[in-house]
Amino acid sequence: MKFKTGDATDTAHCVALKHEFLRCDDAFKEFASAGEEMIMKGENRRIAYRTYNAYARFIHHLYEFMLGAVARDRGDTEPLKHPVHKEHEMANKYIHGIAQRILTNKREAILNGTAPAWENHISAYPETVPLEFAQEFRRLRNTASGHVKHQRAGLSLTEFYDKYHMYVYMMYANSVHMWGQIEDDFPDLGEITAFSVLIRESTTSK
Repeated sequence: MKFKTGDATDTAHCVALKHEFLRCDDAFKEFASAGEEMIMKGENRRIAYRTYNAYARFIHHLYEFMLGAVARDRGDTEPLKHPVHKEHEMANKYIHGIAQRILTNKREAILNGTAPAWENHISAYPETVPLEFAQEFRRLRNTASGHVKHQRAGLSLTEFYDKYHMYVYMMYANSVHMWGQIEDDFPDLGEITAFSVLIRESTTSK
């Protein structure tokens, strides 16, 4: 479905985007807490399990959020289509392009002196995002969280974290200022924040 900025579909889509990013943010904070516990108390299977699960959820929600953001940029909720490339190939192109833009902007800010004082040295950031990053991001999302697949038992989340965490974190951090901030009152997310398990008196006549 095609839509325009500010119309009813866009408003509803933004609610879904906000919800998805808050889920991503929750998962990241849980991951950071579990990771800190692993560092302070040492490794064991239970803490590895908790840390893995939190990071897998973080990856899943971040990936879904990014594709939702792409849909809003395009003004179209329909799957990505191309006469030659498949949908997942187009998704990879968009994800890689977003990551590269964020990386390039970060490097330029460091080089021209506009980066914050706490920013890393330019040597911490390569000039380009690895070509396989988006494909591995999608594969991890599908295998570690999205689908129950036998490949999960042999998929190294540790290896993904070591190679690509910098890029997924940059994508996450780049979106926090717009989608992650919560004022004193929690945002109204429509039926999402209206959910209740309390028994309510029926308004229908008997």
